[in-house]
Amino acid sequence: MPRPRQVEPAALALRFQVGGPQPAQALATALRVDRSSISRALALPALAPQVVRLGTTRGATYALRRSIRGLGDTFTARRIDAAGRIRDWAQLIALHGGWQIVWAELGNAPEWAGELLGLGGYAEGFPFFLGEARPQGYLGRAVGRGLSQALNVPADPRNWSDDDTLVYLQAEGDDLPGDLVIGDVPLRRAQSRLLAPPSPLPEAERAARYPLLAAATSTAGATAGALGCSVEGEQPKFLVTLADGDAVTPVIVKFTDVVSTPTGRRWADLLAAEAHALALLHAHGEAHASPRLLDAASRRFLETSRYDRVGARGRRGVVSLRALHEAFGGADTTGWPVAAAHLHARGLIDGAALRSVRLRHAFGTLIGNADMHFGNLAFFLSDALPLRLAPAYDMLPMLWAPVPGQATPTPVFAPVPPLPGELAGWTEAAAWAEEFWVRVAGDPRVSAEFAAIARAAGTQVGRMREIFR
Repeated sequence: MPRPRQVEPAALALRFQVGGPQPAQALATALRVDRSSISRALALPALAPQVVRLGTTRGATYALRRSIRGLGDTFTARRIDAAGRIRDWAQLIALHGGWQIVWAELGNAPEWAGELLGLGGYAEGFPFFLGEARPQGYLGRAVGRGLSQALNVPADPRNWSDDDTLVYLQAEGDDLPGDLVIGDVPLRRAQSRLLAPPSPLPEAERAARYPLLAAATSTAGATAGALGCSVEGEQPKFLVTLADGDAVTPVIVKFTDVVSTPTGRRWADLLAAEAHALALLHAHGEAHASPRLLDAASRRFLETSRYDRVGARGRRGVVSLRALHEAFGGADTTGWPVAAAHLHARGLIDGAALRSVRLRHAFGTLIGNADMHFGNLAFFLSDALPLRLAPAYDMLPMLWAPVPGQATPTPVFAPVPPLPGELAGWTEAAAWAEEFWVRVAGDPRVSAEFAAIARAAGTQVGRMREIFR
């Protein structure tokens, strides 16, 4: 009887590199050998250290480890909790075709893991909980420009691959949105910050320092270290920690151009409107805290507290609707309510969160928020289900935001009427929206032009409330 044909390790490695994880029988069929030949090849010293078995039954698949730019193939994810304590959470193993996620506490995986991962903790795409780690928005592009040459990544993070993102996390990921730190180098930096936090900015110095921080943030060569973590959104902003007596509060500060310019004036009106929207939502339990407006050095600043930070040291995990929708699937939609309904059907969020999403979406529609993309709605990421909805943010009348070539657009405001099944929640949100427009129209910090817009919009919402009730 002839001996079974031997399988060359290089040929088997190529199958993994091309096809990703595969069962032994599929490999045997592709290479025209019997299954026992595959088993022997997988055990060869030239290949065995790089092979990962996914699953423990006869239906297990095999995958090949993949080194990422000299950083290795295994990366430790750690979490910093609300008290500032650090704990190992998971190991991320890069494979050809995906990732293996091995939880630090064996037998105690997050409750959502079974909804997402395949055999042996396999994930086909970049782990969804790192979806907020890639630098994003206005700050993200500044980070990308500052780090492009040092990390050998594209200047615009929107063009980064998953590997580019991981290179960034390993080098600069000590102060990301949320509570995760990937790798030892960022961890050491985060630990140093925990031991000796940077001095917070005294409340009394805000008017003097905010204009300087705005000017520094606007420079094209700003680096990640100068900006802090990358927070999504296109409005210019910076991050700072404030001190008021013993209280320490990390905040996000949006700012305008010089208010004497048409663009600066319109954005000043919009930031005032955002302050009213978030204050109203806060009063109804949908926002973290009432924001503050500050006018200084011919600019307007809007300051909101960060809900992913707790005092000087603590953090909370967050994940956007975009990351959840991409990871857990659902209807092809751009609407918050439809995407959230799918998460609810899968048991990822509860009925209260779904109701809040619908309320916020209706409210946003009735105040002209034309920028309710999936990155502008987030959930707290914990190991337990259901995931809790994070406070509202970036809720403002973006329909009137400056666009290229038009600093003060005058769009048509035509909110879509509710369907019968939406009426109850819509009616509540419409009452909030009518109150919002009244507050904006009566605010002396708002220009006469925008106050007129607010009065007209409020009248329209009021008419809708009369008709659809």
